[in-house]
Amino acid sequence: MSRHQVHLIWLGGAILAFIVYWIGPDRFLAICAGLFDGFDAFLHALLRNLGGQVFNVVRAAAIAGYIVFVILGLLAARRGLPAWWALTVITVLVLLLVYRPEALSPVGVGRWVVALVLVLIGGAVMTKRLTNPPPGRW
Repeated sequence: MSRHQVHLIWLGGAILAFIVYWIGPDRFLAICAGLFDGFDAFLHALLRNLGGQVFNVVRAAAIAGYIVFVILGLLAARRGLPAWWALTVITVLVLLLVYRPEALSPVGVGRWVVALVLVLIGGAVMTKRLTNPPPGRW
C-alpha cells in the first residue's frame, strides 16, 4: 500500500471525526441505526414486491432454456453426437420437478430454479458437443 493511500485514509478518518463531532456522537449513532433500519425496510419491501415477478422470470427462463436445450440436443443427435440419453433424462427430470395437475398445489419456485439449472447445464453440454466435435468425426 502506498504512502499516499495511507494518508488519504487518515484524512478520511479526520473528516469523519469532524462530522461525528458536528452532529453529536449520540445522534450520529441514532442516525446510522435509523438509516440501517430504513434500508432494511426498503430492501424487504422491494423483495416482497419483486417476489411474484422473479417467480415468473424463473419459470419463463426455465421453459425457454428447455426449448433451447431440446433444439440443440436434436441438432447434436442429427449429427451423430451423443444426445438421446441427455434429452430423455433431462426431460423426465424437468417433468418430475415442475409438472402438477391443476387440482394439486402449485409448484414452488425452488423446483423451477432446479429445472432451470438442469436445462442450462444440458444446453451448455449440447453447445460444447456441437462446437467441439470429437476428432475424426467431421
